[in-house]
Amino acid sequence: MGERNHHRPSSTQFKFRKSGFRLERSSTGVTLDGAVEEYLVHLRAAGRASATLESYSRSLRLLGQALEVAGTRTINSAVLERAVARIARTPGLTGGPPSEATMNRHRSAYRGFFNWAFQTGRLSENPAVLLHLARVDSPPTRPITPQETGYLLATIRQSSDPLRLRDEALFATYALTGVRRSEALRLTAADYDPDKGTLRVKSGKGRRGRTMPVPVELAHLLGRLCFELVSTNAQFEGEFFPGAVPGHALTARQAHARFQHWKTLAGLRPELSIHSFRAGFATTLYRGTRDVVLVSRALGHRDLRPTLRYIEPFPEKLRHAVQRCFAGVMSD
Repeated sequence: MGERNHHRPSSTQFKFRKSGFRLERSSTGVTLDGAVEEYLVHLRAAGRASATLESYSRSLRLLGQALEVAGTRTINSAVLERAVARIARTPGLTGGPPSEATMNRHRSAYRGFFNWAFQTGRLSENPAVLLHLARVDSPPTRPITPQETGYLLATIRQSSDPLRLRDEALFATYALTGVRRSEALRLTAADYDPDKGTLRVKSGKGRRGRTMPVPVELAHLLGRLCFELVSTNAQFEGEFFPGAVPGHALTARQAHARFQHWKTLAGLRPELSIHSFRAGFATTLYRGTRDVVLVSRALGHRDLRPTLRYIEPFPEKLRHAVQRCFAGVMSD
């Protein structure tokens, strides 16, 4: 299948329909919206994680919006590349343009979607065949320090905000377990075992679950949060961190907004993000154990290489090692 001609002429390209920025193929009436839904069903059947489905759906929705702005009527390689370039210039969640790592996630989604549409006969050519990923050297994530975590949690705890318990428990969970942002937002009361003092993280990448120990301080917070949710919320369905819509958990955007709010009040470094908790957890755990394998397992990694991105380098250790190993080399 990989040897098929990706460039043969086609009269059945997706065409743009003004109403609702839907793309359709003139000969069959296949809409972009419909094709995306079918593609997500395909990914779900293939066992892809819900976080992957959400990521692909978000990327493809951005593509539809970019095509709507352009007012294009057909989509080919040039049109797709212009749309991707437009997305790269559009401010995102943090107010600035998306990073190259984020853009690579979008490009991967488009490559996968259009290749699937081509291979399944929904398209006569693959407009994403020339869309390549950028070479990105991902910088290490800035870790939050234990002291900064303490300032943040104290700021939340001492406030009069009605959601202070939820937010303190959420950010303490990030700081003391190192879970990913999406993993924490999917936690339910059933995932917490107070007797064993463990938290079952079931929504990791690739559907790989793991069990994390819960420190005593976090156990107290989670217990209080569960009690409050059950006693005050008649519609409580088990979400540990409920959002603005009853029966639904906090969204990533809502969690980001809450972190920005508390970070500003606590006077923390502006470059810190929710992901900094994961890096801070890894750095602190590594400093305490010097066991990179243990840290890797705690983060849910299969490979040691991604773990190294979360471990803050120690330049003073390198300087002392060099001085010790090469002392006296140039002496007479």
